[in-house]
Amino acid sequence: MERYHVLDLIGEGSFGRVYKGRRKHGGEVVALKFIPKVGRSDKELRALKREIQIMRDLRHPNIVRMLDSYETDREVVVVTEYAEGELFQILEDDGNLSEELVRDVSAQLVSALYYLHSHRILHRDMKPQNILLGKGGSIKLCDFGFARELSLDTLVVRSIKGTPLYMSPELVLERPYDHRSDLWALGCIVYELLVGTPPFYTHSIFQLVSIITQQAVRWPRSVSPELRVRIYYMGWKYRRGGV
Repeated sequence: MERYHVLDLIGEGSFGRVYKGRRKHGGEVVALKFIPKVGRSDKELRALKREIQIMRDLRHPNIVRMLDSYETDREVVVVTEYAEGELFQILEDDGNLSEELVRDVSAQLVSALYYLHSHRILHRDMKPQNILLGKGGSIKLCDFGFARELSLDTLVVRSIKGTPLYMSPELVLERPYDHRSDLWALGCIVYELLVGTPPFYTHSIFQLVSIITQQAVRWPRSVSPELRVRIYYMGWKYRRGGV
């Protein structure tokens, strides 16, 4: 580690480990993601390189910024700005958020998605676990492992990516989809932030397909009619059946 001091372990999973770090000869705190190359297929390594390339060019206040990346014989290291926490952890601790806070979070996520989609990039894995908390209440969308950059002649995508609870009807039915699937997932996230559970939930993947494609959204009385309409037009307008 010629350029960074590795400090505390802050997360780990099948992808590898994430550490809090600091740039040497400076005070900048960063996040260091160590991704092992051993045991990964050529396809997985190519996908990792695509993810890095997509992140390298992103510049938006609500998207986690990649600062650096490099390879060793055994691993790929991705350096990003350091976030203070995770939206998912707040949901775990508090159950749900106030409407005022949800409005603020939603506006920032809409801004991030508008930026991505205007650059012909689909995130394809929108969920609370991929939303970080920056300084001053800022929201940072992260994890572009499933992201897809569309060519100028590509209008829809067919490969199935994402997390089932947040998948749009097109995805669960294995049909072509576009940027609106990200908006669908955003609607699911906002609902979960308000209510504390996803709008379409079951332990059976077969039942989940039926629920997502056929069941109307059930709103608790505690959610104001105004916010229901806003969420509908933000993420679910194109879904048959409406609110």
